Amino acid sequence: MDICSICHINPPKYTCPACHIKTCSLECVKRHKLQAQCSGIQDPTKYIPKTTLQESDLNRDYNFLIGVDRRIQLGKTDILTSAKNVFKRPAQTNQRPFKRFKSDEDVRLGLVNKKFPNPKTSTKRKNTLIVHLPTGMARSNGNKSGYDNKTKSFNWTIEWVYLDEESSELTRFISYRINEAVALSDALPMNIINGVRPVEKSKLKFYLKNEIKSDTVFQLDSSMAISDVLEDKILLEFATIYITVGEQLSEKVVTGYIDSDSESESESSSSDEESEDDSDEDSEDSDDAPEESSSKLPQFQPNQLEDVD
Repeated sequence: MDICSICHINPPKYTCPACHIKTCSLECVKRHKLQAQCSGIQDPTKYIPKTTLQESDLNRDYNFLIGVDRRIQLGKTDILTSAKNVFKRPAQTNQRPFKRFKSDEDVRLGLVNKKFPNPKTSTKRKNTLIVHLPTGMARSNGNKSGYDNKTKSFNWTIEWVYLDEESSELTRFISYRINEAVALSDALPMNIINGVRPVEKSKLKFYLKNEIKSDTVFQLDSSMAISDVLEDKILLEFATIYITVGEQLSEKVVTGYIDSDSESESESSSSDEESEDDSDEDSEDSDDAPEESSSKLPQFQPNQLEDVD
């Protein structure tokens, strides 16, 4: 007659799934687990000879495989959910119609509405106004800016454009997930810059593209944090920053959007007046081809940009 393997008094009632020790009561079960450091859980990977294989063993193996598959699927779902939370984009559902803004509203919105048709906008961090392009466009898809729940900070996407002394493009590329607290000069990947044309970081000058008047720029302090240099600025999905060694962009620097927009309108009106005053002279010299010149900064197609993490 079998007896309990722990107390050696009573007949056994239970069998441990892990080590098959027979016990008579809950107290003996607990003593067994404590003495043998046994989990009491059957090892689903334990080998069972084919000669002793039973239907219950097949059911156990089937349930084990189903459980493994479920854990894998849950892991994939958790990864996707975490990634969406880190780089969550604002919903682009309601189109904002063109309207005249009141004096107490953000004047930048009025400028954006004149520049872009039916723009969708959002405000990030230190009052940085983001103009969103339609979903599916290259620049929209390339924008990975967003809040990182793990670090409790905002990460920016930045397009870098390296210019030579003649303001011609040497290279362009995009950096992703740049923390807002990083200094502008430290955010620039110097290995790419030096791979094109070696230069000392201290000699570089940084300028932010003006999305309202594209042939002007804002001069940036390279020692300031990303969030500070983008404060109160307007970005088309993400920042475009020009990098130079000389002073070739100094004449294109503006200090505010209102000044640059007013300057653009005044230049437009003055050019109209000049064209009317000189219409007779132009008609007389119509056979002569005009000289072509441009002072605009280089324009780039977003889908031509290199990706750099």
